[in-house]
Amino acid sequence: MTDISASSAPTPWRSRATAPRVVLALAVLAALALISGHLSFIPMWDGRAYAECAVEASLRGFAPYYLRCWGHASHFYVAVLAISQLVDPGNGVALIAVNGLVLAVAVAGFHRLTRSVFPAREHELDRALLSTIFLLQPPFLASVLQPGLDLPVLAGTIWTIALLIERRWFWTAAAGVALVFSKETGILLYALVLGCYATWLVLRSRGSLAARLNELLPAWPAVIPLAAIAAYLAFYKFFRPGQPALWTAGIDTPLVKLFLVPRVDAYLWSYLALLFVLNFAWIPSSWVLADALFGMARLARRLPRRAVDGAERQVLLFLALLFPATVYALTRFVTFSNVRYLMIASALLLIPAYAALVRLSLTTRLRRVPLVAYALLLVISAERTVDPISRRLWGTFPFGSHEMLRIASITGECCGIGRDQLVYSLEFTRLHELADDALATLAPDSRTLLVIPANTSWYTIGPLDARSHRRSLRRTGTMEPMVVTHGEVMKDVRPDRFTYLALPNADLPRALVNLGVYYDWGPPRRFERSGYTVLAYDMTARAVAATPQP
Repeated sequence: MTDISASSAPTPWRSRATAPRVVLALAVLAALALISGHLSFIPMWDGRAYAECAVEASLRGFAPYYLRCWGHASHFYVAVLAISQLVDPGNGVALIAVNGLVLAVAVAGFHRLTRSVFPAREHELDRALLSTIFLLQPPFLASVLQPGLDLPVLAGTIWTIALLIERRWFWTAAAGVALVFSKETGILLYALVLGCYATWLVLRSRGSLAARLNELLPAWPAVIPLAAIAAYLAFYKFFRPGQPALWTAGIDTPLVKLFLVPRVDAYLWSYLALLFVLNFAWIPSSWVLADALFGMARLARRLPRRAVDGAERQVLLFLALLFPATVYALTRFVTFSNVRYLMIASALLLIPAYAALVRLSLTTRLRRVPLVAYALLLVISAERTVDPISRRLWGTFPFGSHEMLRIASITGECCGIGRDQLVYSLEFTRLHELADDALATLAPDSRTLLVIPANTSWYTIGPLDARSHRRSLRRTGTMEPMVVTHGEVMKDVRPDRFTYLALPNADLPRALVNLGVYYDWGPPRRFERSGYTVLAYDMTARAVAATPQP
């Protein structure tokens, strides 16, 4: 008789195969739990602008003009977002679902990439932990809620790298077409990945230069996306003269100069801090730094190089070339300190960081301790700003009893304390929730004047549901109150009455001092959730202006 209990007992191999699946399943559940708590979120700021593009494209039959969101070559991604709006235009949950799928695609590509870099079975559980860390990056989760063109760039670039390494040329071309028609950054990154891959392939090959270049010939399909974007540019040059084919707002320096002339300024430090410090990123950065210092010490003593056991050395060298090239390329363009611009660099940082742990000769179990600890810290950081080093570096501003980072503090750039700069975690959604609660209570109509702090008006309020008075993406059943900033009130014809919605991402004490010159108000109305607070002041014009207090 067969011993059923003995035959069904898990073998060590089965246990090893099950553990990574459990880790990945727990990561997915954690991500779903974090995102599902914000399904009522309606995008703000840039995210609202991109969401409007998707809704409009769905209503306009996917006409190419409407797929060019704010002048970007965003046809592929906006079309994907617009599909979610065909049945129910203005459905915010549908936008979140599509972005969730895009992030899932990115995670699958990253897991596939780590398998190419660290193929040994001993790394199987660690690969699952790396993919978990990738998935739980707070800016990645925030991009699921806040539509933007950088999330598909992340997914497209990761898949391009993975497919190139596997020499799947036509699939690489397919990923590349999606990438270059999501955002201009996708064009830059696709060309950069191809350039680094070609350089790596030629350098690692043997024989004459002609023989080495011949090895590139089978990869010719990978050039298709660049040819497609070249045709796109040619179309605009000849058939849309005077209309820029690509978005270049805020970039007034020739591209060649941007790449060749070094620039060391506050924006460079801001971008590097976002990459190597924000949300406990200093932890994997410290692994790389420790490994580099240890390696230099060995080099000074003329000791042999250390191997990364279980890794594909040549693939690791390719990524060692690609990562600094990516960081350099992404820090050439100065616009705003939005962490979404650097998401692909944040993802690629995880590869050398893990390689550093392996090269430092830590035992398998000891190596997993910092990986698990980092993943847990990311879960906490997704909802709360708890990283002490980030808080010290950027400073914070009060949001009720909580504090958020003043991301714009390094550069002193526009937009009050921050708009899209605050989308470094899911915590920024509290601004929507509290504004929504205030609007539902205030119940403004189209004649109501709402005043908000200076530099915060970019797609902050927008249309409201006519019945609930909550923010809405719908095109029917809505109304829109009059919304201006307090700066406009101070310099233009001042109204007799209005409600001042004191959103926290601005210098509120200064705004109240300014308004106090011309207006009186009583005790503010208080709107609170989980310790986050927004105040609303009903203001009435004074008969005689007061003397401003310093």
